[in-house]
Amino acid sequence: MIAKTTIGADFLGAICYGAGLRVNGKEIEGKSELLLAHNLISDDPKGMALEMQREAEFSRCKKPVWHTSLSWKPGEDPSKDQMIEAANRYCEKMGASPEDHQIVVFQHHDRPHRHIHLYVNRLPIGGGKALETSHNYARNVRVCKEVSRELGFAMIEKLRPEKLRYVAQNREEAQRFVNLAIKEALTQKCTSVENLRLWLNEKGIGCKFTMKEGSLKYSSFSYKGVAIKGQDVGFTAKMLQRQIDHIVEREIKKKVAIQQSCC
Repeated sequence: MIAKTTIGADFLGAICYGAGLRVNGKEIEGKSELLLAHNLISDDPKGMALEMQREAEFSRCKKPVWHTSLSWKPGEDPSKDQMIEAANRYCEKMGASPEDHQIVVFQHHDRPHRHIHLYVNRLPIGGGKALETSHNYARNVRVCKEVSRELGFAMIEKLRPEKLRYVAQNREEAQRFVNLAIKEALTQKCTSVENLRLWLNEKGIGCKFTMKEGSLKYSSFSYKGVAIKGQDVGFTAKMLQRQIDHIVEREIKKKVAIQQSCC
């Protein structure tokens, strides 16, 4: 089992996504199923979101939405009861007691592996300190190990560079082609994100890169009209930036060594 957490401000958008609703309010048939709800009266997504928003509106907390996706290893088939138990234990261990917080959990059926989406109001019922968000990555790793061990689930290891994840069959060609093209580009000593973009564009690969403070923060690609995320081709934005930085560092060291040898 592995967890990924994001923090946000919009309960309505978050809960509607969990419930499998499109922007226009129409349901995506078969995508989502409500597993549990704690401390909520409403049983429809908009009503639940409104209740959570009202509970948080008098707080100074600007981002009261806690969203965690819990995923199981491909081939692992936990029952609904097991997923509910995992969700409750996860929330408890992260500091969001089901007795004190509003919590909604949906199971999604749009991927081949089992996964659920948890939405927690960071503000406890009746007021109080917001659920802590510091060191979420490390806490997620620790809590997932504990819950997996307690319930007999397999741990999913962190994505390694170049490792390919499962994708739908219609995306496999794009996945492999982009993966190989990125590997080739990095061997050609791309020294910037823009170098990488130009190299991939020449191969017929579209790139969507988002930069922040000089570093690559988001990456996705497209090939023959098929869009695919960076993590699905084995290279997240963080991995790409790290590899580009290593290339730049090596090139600088080589130049310094050459200059010193000439003196």
